[in-house]
Amino acid sequence: MKSSTYLKVCVGITAVWVLGLLFVPPFAQALEQIMLLFLSTNAR
Repeated sequence: MKSSTYLKVCVGITAVWVLGLLFVPPFAQALEQIMLLFLSTNAR
């Protein structure tokens, strides 16, 4: 894969991720719960 194609794919995935976090509340809440679960289980 050429670097320009790889860059476009990364930008596209990032854009979808950010828009999902901003405009899809259930997605953002689920991600927040997963992050909190991960952090609470790995806290020392």
